[in-house]
Amino acid sequence: MTDTSSKGIKNRAIRSSVWVLAGQLGNQFIRLASNLIMTRLLVPEMFGLMSIVFVFLTGVSMLSDVGLRANIIQSKRGDSPLFLSTAWSVQVVRGFLIFIVLLIVAISLSLMVSSGAISPDSTYASPELPFLIAVTASTAIISGFNSINLQLMNRNLQMGKVTLIELLSQTIGIILMISIAIFWREVWVLVIAAIASALVKLILSHKLITGVKTKFMFDRDSWHEIFNFGKWIFIGSILGFLLGNGDRILLAGYLTPEKLGVYSIAFLLAGACRELFKKLIVTVFYPAISEVTRSDPEHAKRIYYKVRLRVDAITLSVAGFLMAAGSDVVSLLYDNRYIEAGWMLELLSLSLVFVGFSMAGMFLMARGNSKSYSVMIFVSVLFLFTFVPLAYHHFGLYGAILVIALNQVVDIPTTFYYLKKSNLLILRKEFIMVPLFFISFFLTKTILDITGLST
Repeated sequence: MTDTSSKGIKNRAIRSSVWVLAGQLGNQFIRLASNLIMTRLLVPEMFGLMSIVFVFLTGVSMLSDVGLRANIIQSKRGDSPLFLSTAWSVQVVRGFLIFIVLLIVAISLSLMVSSGAISPDSTYASPELPFLIAVTASTAIISGFNSINLQLMNRNLQMGKVTLIELLSQTIGIILMISIAIFWREVWVLVIAAIASALVKLILSHKLITGVKTKFMFDRDSWHEIFNFGKWIFIGSILGFLLGNGDRILLAGYLTPEKLGVYSIAFLLAGACRELFKKLIVTVFYPAISEVTRSDPEHAKRIYYKVRLRVDAITLSVAGFLMAAGSDVVSLLYDNRYIEAGWMLELLSLSLVFVGFSMAGMFLMARGNSKSYSVMIFVSVLFLFTFVPLAYHHFGLYGAILVIALNQVVDIPTTFYYLKKSNLLILRKEFIMVPLFFISFFLTKTILDITGLST
């Protein structure tokens, strides 16, 4: 790879990182601000219900994922109009399939509740839940028609308009949600906001982005490539859904909607930093490393660890801060109904320690090894669904959340195995930033004690 092309990738990656960072910070600020407002307008039970609705929506979306975005970014044919039209057609059909499956889920859940198959104390027994799922399912159809040029711009590390669309669609949905909730304090305002955001994103994706004109098309060669690449992405997405949402799937069976709503607040706060870096990894790191891998595979290893050390430095520092000050953060932001979210946040902050390790999966996928990514996630999923129920049974909610926070520890040996197998592992650099967690924790504790700010 020439210096010129390397510099070009670097410059585009930096510009994209700035856009994604600004967009994600804006996204998290908007979410937090709206959350603070909505927790004062709605009761915790409603947040518990909607957290499960979005678990189902996310679940069916991921269960039908064939890796379109990742394939467009990674493939040498990713900018071909024929390939993109086929990908868009698959995307549209997938949206309708998600909608149908969610309707079946809603009907099945309603029948299970009426037959007494579900404990009346669990979140799943709420009579509103099936209707919430059925109506929210319409967002899948809407999203299916989004412009495929969103993915093409991601491939080319042109994230400006993509970020703007995300922020505008989210902002309009939230403004509508708060405006309605002032007069109508029901859980349905959260559903209306989700549908409004999806519609705005659909319209803006076609109006603000010009590029390849797609139409319904089925090209055999393109489909074969999408399928062959996506079969392991499909498995990985199933496992990724179970890993990312398994906590709420399991806890909803044990907790009331109100208690689950309190947990969702802690999950939101702990996930803010985690989602920021995962967004950077997926939308910037993965396209950049894919492009480098296509032209100069040997250069990719150095870039991986260069980015990895920077990610670890920030996530480990934030993890230490939240572990020390989680209860104080919740007390500052929320009223007494959510006070238990404080200790939950402190435990969940441990999950931030392992954000950097998740980069290995994206790195291996960029090199065409999507199978290893699926295997790595499977190990964590198996641990989560085995030990969360056991921990809850023996140690209650505290034990269950601790297992959730430490879940990805078990994935580290598998990650190292695949990096070593691909001759990519530098063990020293994997742990060099870990002391920052302890430094941040003790520094935060000391400052809180000295200033008397600790609750």
